Amino acid sequence: MIPDFANVPPSRMFMGLMSGTSLDGVDAALVPFHGYQMGETVGRVRHYEERWPSGLRRRLLALMNGHKTTAGEVAALNVDAGVFFAEVANRAIAQWGLSREDIRAIGSHGQTVHHHPPRRGRLGCTLQLGDPSVIAQQTQITTVGNFRLADMAQGGQGAPLVPWADVLLFSHCMVDRCVQNIGGIANVTWVPFFNGADERDPVEAFDTGPGNLLLDNLMELLTDGRMHCDVNGKLAAAGTVDERMLQRLLQHPFFRKCPPKSTGREEFGRSFAEKMLGYRRHMRVVDLLATATELTARSIAQAYKRFLPQMPGQVILCGGGAENPELMRRLALNLQAVGCNAEIAKIDECGIPNKAKEAASFALLAAATIDGIKAGMPTVTGAKVPVTLGVVAYP
Repeated sequence: MIPDFANVPPSRMFMGLMSGTSLDGVDAALVPFHGYQMGETVGRVRHYEERWPSGLRRRLLALMNGHKTTAGEVAALNVDAGVFFAEVANRAIAQWGLSREDIRAIGSHGQTVHHHPPRRGRLGCTLQLGDPSVIAQQTQITTVGNFRLADMAQGGQGAPLVPWADVLLFSHCMVDRCVQNIGGIANVTWVPFFNGADERDPVEAFDTGPGNLLLDNLMELLTDGRMHCDVNGKLAAAGTVDERMLQRLLQHPFFRKCPPKSTGREEFGRSFAEKMLGYRRHMRVVDLLATATELTARSIAQAYKRFLPQMPGQVILCGGGAENPELMRRLALNLQAVGCNAEIAKIDECGIPNKAKEAASFALLAAATIDGIKAGMPTVTGAKVPVTLGVVAYP
């Protein structure tokens, strides 16, 4: 699955660019890449971030939320997002005291505006804006982008893709690990232990359901856009879960669907938040937020119980949700309730800055593409065959 290429150069710098479902901003990660030996893959990962310009963010959100638009606006957003990704990359390089010649390639996830998994035998479709050709020309650095489509063309979900990087970064010789990301959408990678002697068990990975996206949409709807998130989960911590509403929400068919599976804003975004408001009756705002927070925590724990081969020995938390103390408290309780007594650690304790993790993963995926390695994982995405991910744009 991950060959040890003796002819791969011993050390190169790759940059990853990432903007997630929540559209908070663009993260850049600088990854010193040492090769494909697990446990010796990367050096010190550095991070840089910028918020999306407000006008560009509003335009992207309008498209993502299904507002009426034109083909011309979609085309313009593809270029404008690419220009901003490139500007972030250039400023990050300057901030790190490097030059473009120091970077072998950029791996840019782009901004997902639509993701529709395959259904009833038809190929899925996905669209990430921020064209890699624009980034390559504006930075004068080889850029890999459009990572998802090759997998989907082979019948796969096109997501999650970062498990390939998770195996490189987090394999352990004695302990099964779960890498639990809670971004806009929550997803898990189960990384079985590997001692180098026996054959490794298959890696499992899938989206578990809503993450921060649902909470953020609720806050925006409840405050008419004045607030975009429940900072540190303080409002949710003051509320009480409405168990009746929670059980109704947990009836969503995605939660019981077997992997491979992926989801996005289309299922757990603004429309789902509006549905929750429709169920609200006379609930207090804090109770509504407590219920939404519990939904994320409980859906993760139930996914472990239903779909993982066995409970992990360690859970490594990453994503914006890992910075929410109330969500973390509820997740720990729910994991214990399903018999998961794993050690829980934040990804920073593993030497990778939390905010850099997703971007760093796409830096590694770019390295795989440049080296001709098929980083697609059919056991994760459901694709017919492993594929080389991404399209390479040259300056």
